[in-house]
Amino acid sequence: MAEVIDGRKIAMEMQRSIKEKVEDLESVSGQRPKLVSIMTGSEKEAELYVRVQKKTADSIGIVFDTCELDENIKQGEFIRKIEELNRDGRVTAMIVQHPLPEGLDYDKVISAIRPEKDAEGIHPYNLGRIFRRDAYIVPCTPGAVMKILRVNGIDPYGKDVVILGHSAIVGKPLSLMMLNETATTAVCHIGTAEKGNITDYTRKADILVVAVGKPEMVKGDWIKKGAAVIDVGINNVAGKIVGDVDFGEVSEKASVITPVPGGVGPVTVSVLMRNVLRAYGVQHGKV
Repeated sequence: MAEVIDGRKIAMEMQRSIKEKVEDLESVSGQRPKLVSIMTGSEKEAELYVRVQKKTADSIGIVFDTCELDENIKQGEFIRKIEELNRDGRVTAMIVQHPLPEGLDYDKVISAIRPEKDAEGIHPYNLGRIFRRDAYIVPCTPGAVMKILRVNGIDPYGKDVVILGHSAIVGKPLSLMMLNETATTAVCHIGTAEKGNITDYTRKADILVVAVGKPEMVKGDWIKKGAAVIDVGINNVAGKIVGDVDFGEVSEKASVITPVPGGVGPVTVSVLMRNVLRAYGVQHGKV
């Protein structure tokens, strides 16, 4: 039976450390880092995530503010708002909630953020630094996966790592982060599924990370006995939150597994806050 990883405990320990550093900054400079969350429209999931961000920021002393934009805003207006926040010395970092309304180009919006104010770590410059193995502000969910592995003493070095999902904010950057740890990494996606051989990969994985948005897709017979399984998925099924992994089946074979909820999610929010603190350090020459 797998050991269930307590993401909330890891998150609390991270937040305790971040809070101490924020307090140190304030005692020296009289300033605290500030995070601005940019919202367009009224997506329920985005609103929930913003509430979690605010609660976490408040608890560790990071100033939190929201910037609510009309869902009919034009691309140029959106970019001008980001440029305004870029110039505002009181704003340490910003995060753009997605999905964006139709007609807005997410890539152009993210690229408009100054790299040192990119709380999500997904600006092209910050993603590019992963290639160089010197990334400091990292994508939040991949950063959370790597933190979970480190805390639990799981070293990717030399291991077969399989990632299901190749999104620009999870699968792709995570694959590079794993390669940087000298893992043998495979990324599976829709093309793998259409070929019909996903399980050929998953059954060989020492570490399996699942981020596809398909409720309980990964079954017990998909995995290698003793594998470490990290479930990034969050799905609402008939009012119940479940992951991309069939927790009951997979936990019978895995050595460790993250639950949903309470696994990767809380750590992801903590990495976001760590990015804000690091952004402050970059901007004030403390790196």
